[in-house]
Amino acid sequence: MTKQLFCMTAVAALAVASQVVRADDYSQPDTSQFARYEADAQPMTCSQATAFAWFKHQLELTDGSNDSAVDMPAECERTYLAKSPDSDDGDK
Repeated sequence: MTKQLFCMTAVAALAVASQVVRADDYSQPDTSQFARYEADAQPMTCSQATAFAWFKHQLELTDGSNDSAVDMPAECERTYLAKSPDSDDGDK
């Protein structure tokens, strides 16, 4: 009788345990906490862009590049489309 009870208990435990985890029931983790949104991105300042350009140039030098000039970052090249009325440009 105890052997039958032990076997029935083992079968019941296996039946319950087999329903707990299945490979097709696996849910993907929530990765939205790692999302980077475009609205959160801030443009680089001229000094940050210059430091990053220097860093990229150093990487290129270690890769075997012979170019000694560091390109001017676009963040440092400002185009002024209008003049302020307070600017002193000599045109009076």
